[in-house]
Amino acid sequence: MNNVIATDTPKFERLDEVSKKTKLGKSTILAWESQGKFPKAVRISPTFRVWLESDINRWILEKHAESTGRSNTAEA
Repeated sequence: MNNVIATDTPKFERLDEVSKKTKLGKSTILAWESQGKFPKAVRISPTFRVWLESDINRWILEKHAESTGRSNTAEA
């Protein structure tokens, strides 16, 4: 069995990690998620949520594209 993890392996991030990465407060992340302004979390249990790292990275790139007037985030 190969123990090497591919760089494109999906990874989950906890609220603390998402907050640090986006520089948003935890309450803002949760509020924006419920308002549809932020990616939906994956519910591991009723009290435990995580986000797919690629969803957060995509959201960051989309916000950057919006602020710079770019319409195609695939080129970013």
